[in-house]
Amino acid sequence: MERAGERSLCPPQGPAPEQTGDGGPATRTVRSLAGRVQRHAAAFLRMCVGTVFLWFGVLKFFPEASPAEGVAVRTATKLTLGLLPPDVVLRTLAAFETAIGLGLVTGVLLRIALVGFFAHMAGVFSALVLLPGEMWQEGAPVPTLEGQYIIKNVVLIAACLVVAADEWDRDGGAMRTSGGPERTDRRVMDPPEHPTRYSLFGTECHKNAAPQVPGSHPSSRSTDRSPHRDEVP
Repeated sequence: MERAGERSLCPPQGPAPEQTGDGGPATRTVRSLAGRVQRHAAAFLRMCVGTVFLWFGVLKFFPEASPAEGVAVRTATKLTLGLLPPDVVLRTLAAFETAIGLGLVTGVLLRIALVGFFAHMAGVFSALVLLPGEMWQEGAPVPTLEGQYIIKNVVLIAACLVVAADEWDRDGGAMRTSGGPERTDRRVMDPPEHPTRYSLFGTECHKNAAPQVPGSHPSSRSTDRSPHRDEVP
């Protein structure tokens, strides 16, 4: 207990925060749905992008079925320096996109599918440079309809970046859980040898220690004695 006229040198703790309500049934439902979406967001994005690739890839197996096959063939022909005929280029693109779509939808060989996806996107965006007359309007940095069709793929890239981060993070999470070869700095993980101290009003206080009252410390009782206390009346 504190003596009269004395106050603790360590600051008192503030009042506990008030608890708020859960917001009712509607808020609980929204939070539950948000939690489920957050847990399965990467898989949902993966299957959505895979469905798009699978759909567009299958269309390229049928000549003139895909409105984008002309731009795709001309871009791929320039990238291969014209070594492959257009029909071979078209079927190769169809097989490549279909394989990527199947890998993303099913999750089988997912990492290989992701590498193929990003390589394919690099080729797709190269059309903005290789076919400037078709991708941009004359005299203005404004994309044409074909250019807009290519630029919107940044959304697919962003989605697959989330999928790739989730996929490659699985090994790190498993390694951290099983205590694998991942090492951490002992200076961060190990507790300090001495308790943390901080100075207040010129006096050191130990963190998580009870407040000290002046005169209550054993050393202060033994050394801070009044000279009149030992005198005999």
